[in-house]
Amino acid sequence: MLDILHGLCESNSLVMHEVEIDIEGVNSKIGVPSKENVNQEYYLILECEAADDALIKKLINEYAEKFMDVLEKLDCTDESFRKNSTLILCCEAGHITEKLLLNFEENPYFFKKNVITYSKSELVSLKEKLNNQFSNEHLNKLLMSDEGGLFDSFKTQKLEDGNYYPLLIRVITKLPFVHYLPQPNQLDDLSSFVRSELDQSDLELLDFICDGDENFSSDLIDAKVTSAWGEV
Repeated sequence: MLDILHGLCESNSLVMHEVEIDIEGVNSKIGVPSKENVNQEYYLILECEAADDALIKKLINEYAEKFMDVLEKLDCTDESFRKNSTLILCCEAGHITEKLLLNFEENPYFFKKNVITYSKSELVSLKEKLNNQFSNEHLNKLLMSDEGGLFDSFKTQKLEDGNYYPLLIRVITKLPFVHYLPQPNQLDDLSSFVRSELDQSDLELLDFICDGDENFSSDLIDAKVTSAWGEV
């Protein structure tokens, strides 16, 4: 999972660095915003397949503060790190109680916090679908696979176990720099829906108003409507 998040971070103008946090079984990296990155947020990414309640409690009560003290002294961070940092924990599902996960994410001290849980089969499936392509465009393409059919199956809980889609949803939901991009065909569908609700005279008026390459303003629309009424 760490490799996937590494690729997603780099695709979103974050420079990745190895960091050593001295916790057995936990791998870590830090994503540092590049100069061209508008959002100057740092991301500490932790991966621990065997994370349990005990680790989460230590992260809340002990480790988070230590991480902050150590990481803000790195050459790749600056004085903004303490106020602009997010901790992303990746761990296998089923080993941590839901209540404790919620407490961890809602804990306001030292880092903003998000957790991405996964099953091994989900992770293998998502790696295959990503195929080392980590752009937001590719993630959105996977999100709208099967013309939205996978999303409908996800909503109705009809996906087979191990399908990549639930993990994809979690990744998009938990990573602040990954965004949903509306698909062009959705705009076409909206236009078709609007036109289907108009009668012939309204359609002619709409086509008249939209004719040309002008940038719309209320004055322009008023002028065209007035002109159209003058021809009636």
